[in-house]
Amino acid sequence: MATLESANTKQSAIVRKVYQAFFSPSQYEVKSTEQAILEQGSNYRIPYAGGELAVTTWGADDGPAVLLMHGWGGARAQMTGFVEPLLSAGYRVVAYDQPAHGESDGKLTNILEITPTMNLIKDKEGSFDAIIAHSFGTLVTSYALVNRNFPPPSKLVYCGAFNRLLDSLPRFQVLAKLPDELIEGLRNMLYDNFGRGVLDAIVNESMVSKINIPALMFHDVADNVTPVEDSRAIANAWNSARLIETNGLGHRGALQSQEIHEQVVKFLKN
Repeated sequence: MATLESANTKQSAIVRKVYQAFFSPSQYEVKSTEQAILEQGSNYRIPYAGGELAVTTWGADDGPAVLLMHGWGGARAQMTGFVEPLLSAGYRVVAYDQPAHGESDGKLTNILEITPTMNLIKDKEGSFDAIIAHSFGTLVTSYALVNRNFPPPSKLVYCGAFNRLLDSLPRFQVLAKLPDELIEGLRNMLYDNFGRGVLDAIVNESMVSKINIPALMFHDVADNVTPVEDSRAIANAWNSARLIETNGLGHRGALQSQEIHEQVVKFLKN
């Protein structure tokens, strides 16, 4: 009996460590070109429940604003490829590092902590004419629009969209090379802490059916981080969305693609 209890205690301790790792985003390595664009903007910090968020804005205050939402393990720096094309088209641009990402404070985070920070940015910068989101940032954006009463923009652009929140478990399992029993332990801990119904309901293809906003989606068929099937499912459920599938850009290539930038600006302006 003592041996069994000891084994269970050890297993629980391992699951808790896995839980911590699951909510710890990797740190994005900022390129020198991206840093230069950040330095061209107006940089400041605003408080949130877990510390402070790093924010950058570009452009005149009177222009229509576009919010850039990075994905899990990303940073506002990786979205800077959109800045110059949007400025040239007359937009003001706002980007921020989500909790526990980039230069913002925090070590652990989750979608339920991230989504309220969008309203903090809105309260500081005003409403947004458009939101451009990448990967996990698309799930955050949809959740904020449907469940957090975030003011709807006129247009949405989703790149490499993430569909089901809990699909992150098997993807995390592959990356971390974890056995099934640890992932099941993690799943049960997530359900205990957040509620099974809450987590099972965070599905982009379900939420977008409630978002009646024109949307343009991009997803690369060779994306090895978030499969293109995620965006196909979302687009199939989203009457106001159009999906463009690319080949050769991978998971993050659309963020630096001049062709994609041109299509995005054309979509926003029309």
